[in-house]
Order: sequence, then C-alpha cells, then structure tokens
Amino acid sequence: MSLPSPKEFYERFKDDPEGARRAAFGIGREFEEVLLRRSGAQGDGLEVVVAVLNEFQRAVQGEPSARVEGDRVTMRCTGFCPITRASMTLNIPWIWLDANMAWPMIRGIASTIVPDIRLRVPQAKSKGDATCVYVFETG
Repeated sequence: MSLPSPKEFYERFKDDPEGARRAAFGIGREFEEVLLRRSGAQGDGLEVVVAVLNEFQRAVQGEPSARVEGDRVTMRCTGFCPITRASMTLNIPWIWLDANMAWPMIRGIASTIVPDIRLRVPQAKSKGDATCVYVFETG
C-alpha cells in the first residue's frame, strides 16, 4: 500500500473536495491494516484505536500521543507533520490538505476498528492553533 504525496493528492482532487475526502477515508481504511499488524494490537475497542493511531504517528512524525480519556480517544500533534511541510513547501492551502486529506484519512484508520467513530478537531495548526488536537468519539 502506498500513500499518495500531498502534491499528487491535491492536484488530483483540488476541484473535488468531496471526492478527496472519500478517497482519503478509503486510504486510511487500507492503511489501518498495515498499522494494526505493526502495532500487534488485537480487538476492536478504544485501546486498539490508540495502538493504531500511535503507530500512525510513529510512521509520519515520530511522536505518538494518542490515549484513551474516558469514553474517547485524544491525540495531540505539536511538531511539523508531512501536511504542514507540504503546505509550506509546495504552496498548497494548509486547511484544504487537513480537511480533505489528513482528517478523513485519520478517521478512516480509526473507523475500521470502531465503525461508528466520529472525529472532531477542536484545535488545528492550519487554523492558527499551536497544536492539533483530534478527539475520537463513539455513540
């Protein structure tokens, strides 16, 4: 499984954000299989979501931070991720890459474990915040 570069993805979908979100979600679902194998986790609960998201963070930026907090999973990203770098170096709208590539891909990863999981992003560097905060909720 190979991930498209942000540039390739943007060039293909820049005029079709809905198609971009669908494609990114599907890529995330495919990528989850690799991450699950690497993490060694088994099952379908929030702890497995954490294990897979932490494996994802190791792969893309090296700073795993996902954890279960009550009935949800939170993940915080403080460093430069590939989306940040792509936006800055390739002059691609950062919020477009987040909303149409990164966030749907991350939700796709988690949804293979917990199908009804929802993702909220209350803080995002692309919106001017210091940190990206992802909140995964069910029910």
